[in-house]
Amino acid sequence: MNYEESQSIVRLSDSEFEFIVQFVSDHYGIDLSKKRRLIEARLASELKSLGFDNYSQYIALLKKDPNSEKVDNFINKITTNYSYFSREADHYDFLGKKIIPALINEKRRGIKVWSAGCSTGEEPYNIAMAIDSALGSQRSLWNVTISATDVSTRALNIAKEGVYPEAELKAMPENWKKNYMVKQDDGNYRVADSIRKNVSFSRFNLMSPVLQKNYYDVIFCRNVMIYFKPATTQSIVKKFYQATADNGYLFIGHSETISRLDTEYTYISPSIYRKVTK
Repeated sequence: MNYEESQSIVRLSDSEFEFIVQFVSDHYGIDLSKKRRLIEARLASELKSLGFDNYSQYIALLKKDPNSEKVDNFINKITTNYSYFSREADHYDFLGKKIIPALINEKRRGIKVWSAGCSTGEEPYNIAMAIDSALGSQRSLWNVTISATDVSTRALNIAKEGVYPEAELKAMPENWKKNYMVKQDDGNYRVADSIRKNVSFSRFNLMSPVLQKNYYDVIFCRNVMIYFKPATTQSIVKKFYQATADNGYLFIGHSETISRLDTEYTYISPSIYRKVTK
């Protein structure tokens, strides 16, 4: 942002800031109480595109129809979508070396995974790669279902395209890059169809009820709950527990923690939890 742009930013009044913080917290669980300048910076272009001179006009729009396309644009502007391939790669190692072999031993032929807060798609595609690599020659015998959700339609549109700059692949194992990514004429890489077909993307707000009960073998929700207040995080973890199948797993980000006193999940190792039922 240059000097002229910074000077043109409309500043929030205290009451306007408090309304937006409460609106986002109530509807999306995200805590923006310390993000005043971020809100002003990211919504500057939105105000301009709508022809608004101040936030009072914008807040009136939010109040009139909190589920409108304009609100969707608002969430796209203020949510941070930062991801890359093989982020926190030890989770994919655990999935491929511990969970999949255990399911094979149980004579299982399917796995259901939820990538909650999937951002621009790198995580669910990595999950599909880890499973494919672990199954090897048995892959054709398995039904692999990966449901990837996010609240940002902008992020989901990128995820569905499945095309990424080479810089985002720098941490990816070379054999995965060779087997699962296809270089394009412009130098970018596209996720191979054999991986894409296992992942379905849809918009979902983690504040909404989770309909699938005792369903997912594995849930990934990494580096998402850091944006929530503790009470919201606790509520969402309870939803995850209900959605997790017996003896299924929950992965969270390395910088996140779950109070062992406030969850029924069993702690396995840092950032890995399990719904132990037998």
